[in-house]
Amino acid sequence: MPGIGVVLNPNSKRYRKNPENLKRMGFIVGERGDCHQTNNHFDIRKVAEEFKRKEIEILALSGGDGTSHQTLTTFFQVYGDQPLPKITFLRGGTFNTIAGGLGIHGEPEFILTNLLYKYHEGEPFVETRADIMNINGKYGFIWGMGVVHRFMENYYRGIPSHGQAIWTLAQMIGSAAVNGPLACRLFERFDGEVRVNGQLWPFRNYCAIFAGSVRYLGFGSQVFHFAGPPETFHAIGLSLPPRGVLRHVPRMFLGRPARSPDILEEPAYEMTVKLEEPKGFIIDGEMHPPTDQFVVRSGPRLTVLVG
Repeated sequence: MPGIGVVLNPNSKRYRKNPENLKRMGFIVGERGDCHQTNNHFDIRKVAEEFKRKEIEILALSGGDGTSHQTLTTFFQVYGDQPLPKITFLRGGTFNTIAGGLGIHGEPEFILTNLLYKYHEGEPFVETRADIMNINGKYGFIWGMGVVHRFMENYYRGIPSHGQAIWTLAQMIGSAAVNGPLACRLFERFDGEVRVNGQLWPFRNYCAIFAGSVRYLGFGSQVFHFAGPPETFHAIGLSLPPRGVLRHVPRMFLGRPARSPDILEEPAYEMTVKLEEPKGFIIDGEMHPPTDQFVVRSGPRLTVLVG
């Protein structure tokens, strides 16, 4: 039996705040799987090489959304043309947006216990399929720049938490209602050329460009409602002032087309972006340094265990 491989990020908020949780996860795994803590990229690569050699059947990740992005990127690099194992997300981060969007809920210890029990008892898992995106050779489920990146930048200035996220969002909405200084800074416009599925988008000026291959962006919002079909992600471009966004928020939150001439959105398998100036961006909440060109493609379709 190939086995289960568990990767824990000790730097995630859950484990930094209470190191006993790390010990508890390791105790649950015991000798029923391979359990490793990874402090950096080199640790992740070493674990990926070991798991590939052992041909593990299930890869379980515990940490935040950024942990999953960094870990899966390294695993794709190590595995090359060989398919990755089945994936499950044990949560363990502040938001767990990706796990929640895929239908995985509960405490990490419960998810891990259920995983080990079903695997060793031969009980069937509840599975789903999820396309991950390839962004300039990095892998993730949500990518964004412009206001998406600046919102996260503002959020990380405080202590990451649900309360901090709600406060940051409330500040942005309040400022956007009056086109205030904060909103104007977050919605600062930039020039660029965007092609989706080979077709040039008509805008040359944007306040945000983003994409997702899971339906939910956060706070239960179903922004990426075109995500789901094989080899498809949802591409979005915004070109409107802060106050103009507010009237479209309810439709986007509920997963309905915005129906605005200032918002472009469509299902995509490839998206290319060429900017006049480099801009920072996020992948699954992880901040990345400025870049002026992006190629976003629908990546491999993963088998994800949700229960």
